[in-house]
Amino acid sequence: MFESAVKAVTSRFARELRRVVSPLSLKRRKQTQANGNDTFPNRIFIAGCARSGTTLTQQLMGCFGDTFVYPPEARHAMLDMLDRPESNLVVKRASRSYVHLAKLPAAIGLIYCVRHPFDVLTSSHPQTRGLRRFHVTPERWLAEYDALIRLKKAQPHRQVLYVRYEDMIGEPDAVQERIARSFGLALRIRFSENPNNPIRTTSLRKWERNEEFLTYLHSLPPTFLSRVERFCGEFGYDMPADPGR
Repeated sequence: MFESAVKAVTSRFARELRRVVSPLSLKRRKQTQANGNDTFPNRIFIAGCARSGTTLTQQLMGCFGDTFVYPPEARHAMLDMLDRPESNLVVKRASRSYVHLAKLPAAIGLIYCVRHPFDVLTSSHPQTRGLRRFHVTPERWLAEYDALIRLKKAQPHRQVLYVRYEDMIGEPDAVQERIARSFGLALRIRFSENPNNPIRTTSLRKWERNEEFLTYLHSLPPTFLSRVERFCGEFGYDMPADPGR
C-alpha cells in the first residue's frame, strides 16, 4: 500500500513537472508549424553577484506585459524547458550559475546586475546571517567578477545590458525603459508604480556610515582591493583610496 501511494504521488509530480517545465512541447511545435512561425520565445537571463540587485530585477520584470518570470533561481537551461504561452521568459541565475556564464547561448539575452562592491561585501542575508557576518565573501565576489571577464572574452560580440543597482533605486523608470528597448518588451506598469515595489533607498552606501563596515573593508587584502578598483573603474563607481579612513 505504501509503495503504491508513493508511485501515485511520484506520477502526479512527474505529470505536473512535464506540464510546467518540459522541452518545447508538442503543442507549441504544432502551433509554430501551423502558423508558419519558427520564432521561439524571447529568453532573458538575469545574472550578477549576490546582493547586487538580481532579486530586485527579477521581481520588477513582472511589470512587463506578456512576460513570465520563473520564481525560483535556476540555471539558464531552464529557459529552454519552460512551457509557457507568454512571448517573454525570464529566469534569474542560481547561486553557482557564474561557473557556466561563459557558455550562455548567444540566443539568450543577458541582464547583468552590478552594485558598488563595498555595498555587496557588507550586505547580510537571512539565509547566511547565522553563519557569517556578511553574505558575500571576497572569494565569491572575485569568482563572480572573473566569470564575467571570461564571458566577455569567450563572447566578445555579445550584447550585455548592465543594470546598476544604484540606477534601479534612483531612476527605476529610466532603467525599465532601457530594458524595454533592449529586449522589445511592452510596459504593463511602471516600476515606480508597482504596488509591491521592493525598492528601498536606504540600502545605498551603508558602508560609509558604519564604522564596523569600514573596519572590515580596511582589513581586506590590497590584492583584492586592486580587483575591486578595476571593477569600480569599469562600472563608474568611486573607489576611496583607503575605505577605512
